Amino acid sequence: MDKNKYQRKLTIELLYHLALGIVVTGVGLMTVVLGVTLSTLNASAQTWFEPTQKQGTFDFTQAPTSVPKPSSAPKVTKPPQITGPLPTGGAVPPTADVYCIDDEDPDGCDDQTAFHVPKGVGGISGTCGTVISQSHKLVNSLPQFLKGMRDSLNPAVSSNCGSTGPYSSPNYISTFFVIDSYNLAGYNELSKNNASHVNAADMLNWWKTNPPGYKFIPYSPTAIQQHASGQQDLTGCVMFINLGSGRVHPGIFNIYQQVNSNGDGVVSMLQSGARYFLDRFIVAGWAIQNTPQHQTVISGVAGFGCKQ
Repeated sequence: MDKNKYQRKLTIELLYHLALGIVVTGVGLMTVVLGVTLSTLNASAQTWFEPTQKQGTFDFTQAPTSVPKPSSAPKVTKPPQITGPLPTGGAVPPTADVYCIDDEDPDGCDDQTAFHVPKGVGGISGTCGTVISQSHKLVNSLPQFLKGMRDSLNPAVSSNCGSTGPYSSPNYISTFFVIDSYNLAGYNELSKNNASHVNAADMLNWWKTNPPGYKFIPYSPTAIQQHASGQQDLTGCVMFINLGSGRVHPGIFNIYQQVNSNGDGVVSMLQSGARYFLDRFIVAGWAIQNTPQHQTVISGVAGFGCKQ
């Protein structure tokens, strides 16, 4: 009798320990599965917010390190004009309100992958129209053939404030494009007969002195952010590019295409004396990168020369 009770008790204890082992094993497996799931979720949570836009030759991913940040947020006078993905398309006529540019072959625009860059409007305005509108007229008289420098002007461009006269290659240099843009709009302080205006580095120094009616805005990410907010319109201002070894290249600020609220986008400027009449610069976190799409790598942006 006692022996049967002992065996029954032993069997119950064995079943208890067996059930306990199954429970412990199940909990362990659930812990491992939950840990793997949380690890995967954590990795996803670290990357979902990274801005990514790949279109044509652009790849907006994380902004590079050491990108300078604005010291303070500017006073917003209008909502930022966020365009989203950069528009693309094929060739357009000269009368279109966009320029067609192919980053892989700047001299061609023969398929639907080329970028459509809007022609800048507004900005600095004189008695004969805006500076940027005169720049667009000058672009139409630059060489339109494939391959080669844009360093001649034919036919001449005129407004009620004057005429440029025609120029043969290689005489239509970058500073002439800037001077003509301002002269045609009605501002005559700059002159192609003044050596200190014709040399690009000297023109930059002239603007840095802030002559009456003019002002120089040193480059900073804040300047781009203020342009986007409407606090300081750079359209029609002169964009001075440092090429290294004291060399400077000026052009006319055309437009900033903002693609997201992080300040990523593209700045474009119009120019002569270069292989193409329009150059584009990637902007990351409001900072212009030293990687233009059609020109040699630059050493930075010096600043912007504007009319008050």
